[in-house]
Amino acid sequence: MIRRFTAFTLISLLLTTVVYSQTMNLTTYGVSPREANLNATDIFSVQYNGLKTVGVNSKIYLKATLSGARLNAPVFSIVEKPAGSAAVYGGSVEGGLDSSSTVIPFTPDVVGKYILRVKDGSYQSDIVISAAKYIGVEKCKDCHKFAGFGGEIVEAWEKTGHANQLTEAFNGEYTSYFRETCLACHATGYDKRAANDGFDDFTFVYPTVLGAGVNDQLVAQYPDAMKLSNVQCEACHGPGSVHAASPLSSKENSKISVTMDSQNCAYCHDNGAHHVFAEQWDYSAHANPTSSPSGPGRESCVRCHTGSGFKDFVDGVATTSTDPTYNPISCAGCHEPHSNEIQHQLRKVDVKLSNNQVVDHGGRGRLCMNCHQSRRDAATYTTKSGSHYGPHYATQADVILGTNVVTWGKTIAQTNHDTVVKDACVTCHMHPDPLGASKVAVHQGAHTFSMRNIDTGESNMDACATCHGSSLGLDFHDVNFFWKGTGDHDGDGVTEGLQEEVHGLIEKVSTLLPNPDPHAETSTAWTRVQLEAAYNIRTIYYDNSWGIHNPKFTIDLLNTTWDALNGITDVAEDSEIPTEFTVYQNYPNPFNPTTNIKFSIPKASNVKVIVYDAIGREVRQLVNNELNAGTHTLQFNATNLASGIYLYRIEAGEFTKVSKMLLIK
Repeated sequence: MIRRFTAFTLISLLLTTVVYSQTMNLTTYGVSPREANLNATDIFSVQYNGLKTVGVNSKIYLKATLSGARLNAPVFSIVEKPAGSAAVYGGSVEGGLDSSSTVIPFTPDVVGKYILRVKDGSYQSDIVISAAKYIGVEKCKDCHKFAGFGGEIVEAWEKTGHANQLTEAFNGEYTSYFRETCLACHATGYDKRAANDGFDDFTFVYPTVLGAGVNDQLVAQYPDAMKLSNVQCEACHGPGSVHAASPLSSKENSKISVTMDSQNCAYCHDNGAHHVFAEQWDYSAHANPTSSPSGPGRESCVRCHTGSGFKDFVDGVATTSTDPTYNPISCAGCHEPHSNEIQHQLRKVDVKLSNNQVVDHGGRGRLCMNCHQSRRDAATYTTKSGSHYGPHYATQADVILGTNVVTWGKTIAQTNHDTVVKDACVTCHMHPDPLGASKVAVHQGAHTFSMRNIDTGESNMDACATCHGSSLGLDFHDVNFFWKGTGDHDGDGVTEGLQEEVHGLIEKVSTLLPNPDPHAETSTAWTRVQLEAAYNIRTIYYDNSWGIHNPKFTIDLLNTTWDALNGITDVAEDSEIPTEFTVYQNYPNPFNPTTNIKFSIPKASNVKVIVYDAIGREVRQLVNNELNAGTHTLQFNATNLASGIYLYRIEAGEFTKVSKMLLIK
């Protein structure tokens, strides 16, 4: 009997685990102005910043989600609402996002507290929404004027663009493009569809001329409206009339909102033209990171995987006190909404690497380096094997700075991108201007941080052109790197693009390890040199630029690692030197899309190899460098070119030769 009862209990527990692994969640669903205008027939007709504290009569959206299962027949109800309210939902379930979630509109019609519910079978979730009216920042200051109670935040906010842009616009200092339509974002509580004591609910006539002293004139003429001028506290925290009446109970019943959700910023920074930061952010990897490094025991992970975790890190909150709950990285993760102490209201531009190196250059890119680093000290970490061996998965700072690796006493060469590029990561990954010629978002660079156009796959070579001109080619795969007289760094006899060479060099060096997989677990059977080599290889592998961030460092470190694994201290020079200049026919020929161009030079020379089209226009410069005496093979990739006859011209000292090749697609 005991055995049968035990078995029944175990089965019940297993079934209970299955049931409770599926949870119902009712949350707000923010909609930016751009998203509201994407489709005239869907339910998203107005913008909404996703706050739980909202203006009375303002339309909001609620999202019901059943994790781990499909929604069946969700039923929305109002559990509690203020006296006199006749509020109802916008209809039945009106907008499906996917099989596990749906969105429904709701408009609170009376100031007060609303408890809203969704049920689907045995699953249920509630949310508290507080409807209120706007009161203006001067009312907020009645309480938030003391240090330690928000006074320091208010003082810092007063120096930001949010606090002054409308004032500057009225005084003619902001931009000549400023129009009355701009008030929707540059004034607080502006909502023509709702009466909630926002800016537009008071008498105001837009001035016909903007210029010095106009703002003061408007304050005198329209004091009620102008008390809500600029982007004030309530623009980001929600209307504060109910909160001001009972502030001590606000946290538990949504009488004021505090959030780091990007939808709060998207309310103004994503109108589809001119203001496109949030749209670009949606395309970035940062906006869609893995949520697995969260939960109890993962407090140190959320430092970089969540917006609030990074804020805690910047604020010096101990890991043991950090909330391990997952929330997406957001605008407010990198930007401090209340202060412009650092340019662009960045949170942090000082950084210390895992080997305790303080980074004193790299400009705004140092913000990125706080997370994009190995999180290991190579000098001490490589002494023994362990689980999850190697640097953390984003080693870009270590590579671009050329540090925190094992060198066995050798000085590793540097390309110095970190010093010649003013803002390091930011200069390249946020290039160019976020707007194209049509003034809509370009899905590359800027807040996508992508070095490729996400829509077309084209490389953002303009980021390189600032320093290199057009010499690097049409794609990152085309970028050749010649150093110490050669571009064939992996030793396969063909000079390919730098990224392909680095791939080949990593594979070559990795074959000398007990397990070449860069994700492989090490063991006590691995020697010290093998552990050190694995660390170096993984540093380059997890950098993910395949040499672009620091070409000399990448090549030199991998070659040094190869030598260490082979016990090599000196490398013999190749004694087979050609006796004359020779240019071979490219092979294959015809070709599609790659071919090899082979030539021999009897002495070290500055070699220039240029490809032209049939009418003599320069198509690609494959090399213009000093090359060692010997036989060299260059790979030419014509992926982006049309079929036809092409010419390749080789110059080496006084030697010149032109040959034809045929591209057939």
